[in-house]
Amino acid sequence: MLSPNNRLQATRRLRRTPEPERWAAVSQQHRECFAVAGSRGARNQQVACAGEYFVVAELNKRGAFAVPFAGNMPGIDIIACNSEECRTIHIQVKTRRGGKNWHSSIVGSQPTAPKDDEHNFWVFVDLGDVQTSPRYWIVPEWWIRDDIYQVHQAYLKKHGGIRPGNPDSTHHSIDESRLEQWKDRWDILGIFD
Repeated sequence: MLSPNNRLQATRRLRRTPEPERWAAVSQQHRECFAVAGSRGARNQQVACAGEYFVVAELNKRGAFAVPFAGNMPGIDIIACNSEECRTIHIQVKTRRGGKNWHSSIVGSQPTAPKDDEHNFWVFVDLGDVQTSPRYWIVPEWWIRDDIYQVHQAYLKKHGGIRPGNPDSTHHSIDESRLEQWKDRWDILGIFD
C-alpha cells in the first residue's frame, strides 16, 4: 500500500504526464467510466464508478487510506486500510441512482455465521439526485451473503421451489428496508482511529 507521501508523488507525476500517456496509465475499467456514450450500459458503468469514488472519498475523509481496485477483481472494488496500515479490508460497492433496489446475484450466497474479524464488506450507495448527498449502508460480507440466501430461499418456497419466469436466473434484488440496521455504519470497518 502506498504511503500518503508516495501517493501524492505519483499523483503529481501523473499530472505532469502528457494527456495521451496519462490516459494510458488509467485502467480500461476506469476509462470506460468516463466514456461519453448514450448506451444504458455506459450509464450503468458510470453510476458504478461514481459509487466507488464516493466511497473512496468518504473513507479517506474519515482517516483511512483507500483506493479503487484498478482492474477486474471479482468481489473487490476498493482496498482500504487504517492509518497504521495494520488492518486491510476489501470492499464490494453496489450503487444505485434513483430506482428502488440494488442489483446483485444469488451466486455465492449461503447460510453464514457471523465472523468476529471480518475483512470483507459491501457498501451500498444511493447516489440520489444532484441536489442530495449520497447515502451509504456498510454491511459485513458474511451478513449480506446470508441475507441473500435466506431471502431467496423464502422466495422459492413461496413459489413452489422454482423461480417463476426464468428458473435459471441468478439475479437478486436488494431493497433498502433490508439494510436499515447498516445505514452509515462506517465504524464496523475497523479502520478508523
